[in-house]
Amino acid sequence: MFLRDLKDVRRLFSHFKGTFLGVGMTAYARITPGYFLDGYHIVSLRKTRDLSWLRKKVKVFSLEEAEGRFLGEEDLNSVSLLSHPFTKRYLQDLPHPKYFLLYQNYPGLEGLAGHEDWILMANPASLRMQVADRAFFHNMVKSLQINRIPGQIVPFEALFSQDYESWTKKVSSAFVIHLLEIQKGGGRGTFFIHSMKDYRHLQQRLKGGIWRGSKLTRISIHPFLEGVSASLALCLTKHGILYSGLQRQLIDLPYCEDIWERGVFCGHAWGETQWPSQILEEARRQGGLIGNYLARMGYRGIVGIDFLITKDLKKIYPLECNPRYTGAFPMLSQLHLGQGIIPMDVFHMLEFLGVPYEIDIDLLNSRYEKDLLRGSHLILFALTRGGTLGGTPLNAGLYQWDPEEDGISYIGGASDYTDFQNDNQFIIIDGPPDIGGGKAVFQDPLYRLCRLLFPHPILHKGGGLSLKINSLVKWAYGMLFNP
Repeated sequence: MFLRDLKDVRRLFSHFKGTFLGVGMTAYARITPGYFLDGYHIVSLRKTRDLSWLRKKVKVFSLEEAEGRFLGEEDLNSVSLLSHPFTKRYLQDLPHPKYFLLYQNYPGLEGLAGHEDWILMANPASLRMQVADRAFFHNMVKSLQINRIPGQIVPFEALFSQDYESWTKKVSSAFVIHLLEIQKGGGRGTFFIHSMKDYRHLQQRLKGGIWRGSKLTRISIHPFLEGVSASLALCLTKHGILYSGLQRQLIDLPYCEDIWERGVFCGHAWGETQWPSQILEEARRQGGLIGNYLARMGYRGIVGIDFLITKDLKKIYPLECNPRYTGAFPMLSQLHLGQGIIPMDVFHMLEFLGVPYEIDIDLLNSRYEKDLLRGSHLILFALTRGGTLGGTPLNAGLYQWDPEEDGISYIGGASDYTDFQNDNQFIIIDGPPDIGGGKAVFQDPLYRLCRLLFPHPILHKGGGLSLKINSLVKWAYGMLFNP
């Protein structure tokens, strides 16, 4: 079947029997198939304040809602979520076969799926973990002879056997250290070293050889370069590679300055930057080389590549590969849907369903790459260890900011960029946590509380958040923690 638009997609998926389910820590993260699948379900861990609005589009099971309590910050993933008795009870009455759309695969999930006869729309866990490893990425980029920031991978003990001065001679006066055992993204396990004080501070923090519950054995170290962060989303299909446009990433925004780690991913701004043509061409060339390399290994579906572009916008370096749904989703898909473009999620799913389909890949890529997308999103985090959420909850939905009165008013439910009516509106979504009048204490400063969506770019000419957006972020934090 040839897929031209969302009507064709709906027609193709209508032939499937059984149940399609998205699996995520929050329901919003897996919302996209609800735009083209009838009877779509989401299985989520968190009970969030946006569920009543999301349920107007899809059916949602929340484990926290079923348990009647906030489940904290334990190392919970799709394995523990799907194997929980309450979840299994919810799943048992749904029509078979069951197709699961995942953030990423795990070995334990493959065993569970084999026992339950589930179909996982995800790459094998072993392949995913291989590709996610920074050492693998380092070696792949080197073998492909792509521009790369020089660096090395050394045993963790080198952090203590070598002093700051020795690293400045080998690497640079400012450098970046990644803890390779920390594969969860968003900046976790990443540290910027600009002085001897920074280095000694890091040594003190890591002296136990454990970080975020992982025993540390290797570190990656490379020079620190000033630049602009960007990313590409790819979808590897039987017809070739689908490419998003080059996306401006928002990293280490001021409200995150007290978080332990650096390189903290805070969101995206689409339509913000006019990239030079040579940068766009080089990003696609590098993305194509990496995508084809992964495809030869058997990788299918969505993968993200993070880049650093020099401040003069003349050189681009690949930084890492994210073999999973990336931080651009589902917002990128919602923006594509708003332009009448079939989202990448469709082709990601079809690659694991074994159903024949045809596309005009050049036409699709021309639509993905056109710089027509306009909008932004920000992630709000817990920010500090011991941060306590409680009191009057902050509503999810659409808000109006009055620039003359500097007032903010709640309008009602919303979950999509198409819900905006003017540029002085914003949406709170993907949260906030619904703790039922109780309190929640967070030990991980990077615990995600919610997102703010905006119908426009949000940076000023210098690259920082505009004054308006800064004030809205402060207001949201004030409402979350000091209602």
